[in-house]
Amino acid sequence: MSFSNFHQHCKKCRKGRPCKKKHVYVMELKLEVYEKSQKFKDANPNYKQGMPCVYVGKTSHHPRCRQSQHNNCKTGDWRGKKWTCYCGMKSEPVSECKISTRTSSIVGKYMTGFLLKSLYKKYNPQQDPQSNEEAEDKLTNELRSQGFGVWAGHLDA
Repeated sequence: MSFSNFHQHCKKCRKGRPCKKKHVYVMELKLEVYEKSQKFKDANPNYKQGMPCVYVGKTSHHPRCRQSQHNNCKTGDWRGKKWTCYCGMKSEPVSECKISTRTSSIVGKYMTGFLLKSLYKKYNPQQDPQSNEEAEDKLTNELRSQGFGVWAGHLDA
């Protein structure tokens, strides 16, 4: 595993030593999602044309692990695929994709794959599932209030 920049995603994670707590993350989506997905458009009535479109999610892993899941475990094409766990939450660094690790259809179709660390680092880490969900909600609402187009994990599904 060559990834060691855990500190870029979370104020408690250190180089080569993830904090192993819960995290929220923001992944860039292609701008065309706003024009091509009515569900996305409906979820973002206050979207300001030209602002970024993003996905906000939460994870019990490090954001880099979840990025690997999104990149490799796409809806409809996840069976037999593998993703990499960088944070050590899995006993093996490479794991089979499962229904629970696959990405949503909107994210899988429109993601660029880039994590936007500057938008979420200040929210990380969270201690428990409830605070993880609250951080996801707060981050989603903050970005939408700024005019971002946002698809948010459990909120918009």
